[in-house]
Amino acid sequence: MIFSPGKLCLVAAVISPLFGAITSFPRFSATGSRRQVITGLGWIATGCALTAAIAVAVNGPFTVAITNSQHQPVVGLLANQFTITLLVLVCMVGATVQSFSVRYLGADQEANRFFAAANMVITSMALVCTSATAAVLIVSWIIAGISFVAVVGYRSDLPEVRKSAVRTFKMFALGDLALVVALLILLVRVGSVNLASSSSLHASLARLGSLATPVSLLIVIAALTRSAQGPLGRWLPSTVSAPTPVSALLHAGVVNGGGILLIRLSGLSSISSLSMAVAFVIAVLTATVGTAVMNRKSDVKGALAYSTIAQMGFMIAECTVGAYLAALIHLMGHAMYKATLFFGSGSQIPRIGKAPLAPIDMLSTWIKIALTSVTTAVTILVMAAVPGVTNHRGGVFILIFTAATIVTAMWSWWNRRPTSNRLTFLLIAFMLALGALYGLVLGTLDSWISPALPEVGPGALSPWWLLVIAAAGLAMTGLGRTHRTRRMVLAVLVNLGAPPIQSSKVTTQDKRRFLSDNFRDYHAFELGKFEKEKTA
Repeated sequence: MIFSPGKLCLVAAVISPLFGAITSFPRFSATGSRRQVITGLGWIATGCALTAAIAVAVNGPFTVAITNSQHQPVVGLLANQFTITLLVLVCMVGATVQSFSVRYLGADQEANRFFAAANMVITSMALVCTSATAAVLIVSWIIAGISFVAVVGYRSDLPEVRKSAVRTFKMFALGDLALVVALLILLVRVGSVNLASSSSLHASLARLGSLATPVSLLIVIAALTRSAQGPLGRWLPSTVSAPTPVSALLHAGVVNGGGILLIRLSGLSSISSLSMAVAFVIAVLTATVGTAVMNRKSDVKGALAYSTIAQMGFMIAECTVGAYLAALIHLMGHAMYKATLFFGSGSQIPRIGKAPLAPIDMLSTWIKIALTSVTTAVTILVMAAVPGVTNHRGGVFILIFTAATIVTAMWSWWNRRPTSNRLTFLLIAFMLALGALYGLVLGTLDSWISPALPEVGPGALSPWWLLVIAAAGLAMTGLGRTHRTRRMVLAVLVNLGAPPIQSSKVTTQDKRRFLSDNFRDYHAFELGKFEKEKTA
């Protein structure tokens, strides 16, 4: 086996976090200098991943593998435009979270346990992104889940953390069991599945026969569990009790694993229309409910948790229709954006003596609507003119999602900040420039990643089904504005995800009375807020 610089950097990027985990293993607390070394290894891994990406750009895709007598990889790493992009993202998120943690956990005597488990998560997720065989990918997936449970429970002395870790372990075990069963079926019926060769993958699928649908469903169950979808996602809201670096690592990296699994094993997961339909329905319902709950959560981290659930639902839906590039862009944007939000979550807590800014409406509502509409339309036209933005499957819906984001951002800015004509024009110019830049980024990613994206399976749904999500969102928004719906639903949404009452003395009648009191208190709060706004 001949190692080129690119191959050496690929291997180094995967195993560097493992050395960081080993450095953290001693039972005595990690010193500040040791934590700096661990963080440095994370950034070394990021640099090696970037160097390997340059090697792929210059020399094309390559593999580092141990092969059998038939020259099929048994254990190995695959570096192409898609896998190396995922590797760079994983290493960068891991290094950023650890850099933040060095200061945040500076006085934490148990921080060495966090750094050890976090580095194991990074190493195993790097293997999930770059493994050349399905067996290595699935084993790495299971190790990543176990390592993250250790991350969640590293401070078991904190309230609710132990319960959260147990709940997370149970749900992860369910999803991982489904994936293990799928692996056993593959090993018995097919043998080693080579993810680096499309022809080998198609031959493996042909040997599956009638077991293709069960394998596809098992993979979907594993993806939905890790991305906190539907009833399989009850573990995620409870993890907000863990320290902020744990939440950042989870929401920026671990939950994205569901989308990564569906794309990397798309040849197996998208072969069945039934499994894709099941995943789509669950994802749409989860995205709709998650968005509604997010807007009604009173705590910052709780709102971010349900925001993640909603975003993962949309990403899973993109995977079910074969819009892999759109899902990858969504995944990358969510990872960087959500990590930043969790790092700054403490700044969202109101300070004593600091009054919120009162909204100043210097433009009429119709002028705001007109300016927002024109800005959105021009931005979308500029983006659509960039080559590659609408060429791929689901590209049109990226533009729709961008338009919705622009409308939300502009309307939120006007409602929450004092404004003037000068600031209004600056906002419009900023949105136009940002849209053009986003279009260039999308076009560049399309030309870079598209050649390495897997083929869309025969079971993938039509991309037009994504309109169902938009329709569900609009319907939820409209219903949420009616008095009857607010009275029936909103109080339930506010309490959704709250820790269950553990006392055995609490009866069903007590719980109903508590919910009734919450209805009354919440609507009194809404009425008081409305009266204040009306008076102002």
